[in-house]
Amino acid sequence: MLHLIGELSPVVHPKNWELIRVPVRKVDDQYIVYVADGFHRIYTDETLPDVLKSKFAMILASEEGFVRDARIIKMTLYTNHFSPELDEVGWRASETYFCLVLDRLTLESLKGGTL
Repeated sequence: MLHLIGELSPVVHPKNWELIRVPVRKVDDQYIVYVADGFHRIYTDETLPDVLKSKFAMILASEEGFVRDARIIKMTLYTNHFSPELDEVGWRASETYFCLVLDRLTLESLKGGTL
């Protein structure tokens, strides 16, 4: 299915420059985490790092709405339109796209493959 997203990569948080908004796409049992320009890591439920699991748990516990994948654009993905409480955690932008807010150290760990 064609999406209006295009290439994805981490983006600095607009309110806290020590935090990074990291796009993630969950397809079936895989999590595609876009950790740098042109670079992503793929995890499963078993291999997903605990820090990401806890963020997903908080996001999924909120009952905020999201758009269909066919209607998502980059601005929608990177912007928290849902809940101020999730601003430094992350949010669900669509059916399969999420934006996780990570500190720089965590993101660097994901780039290296260890956490």
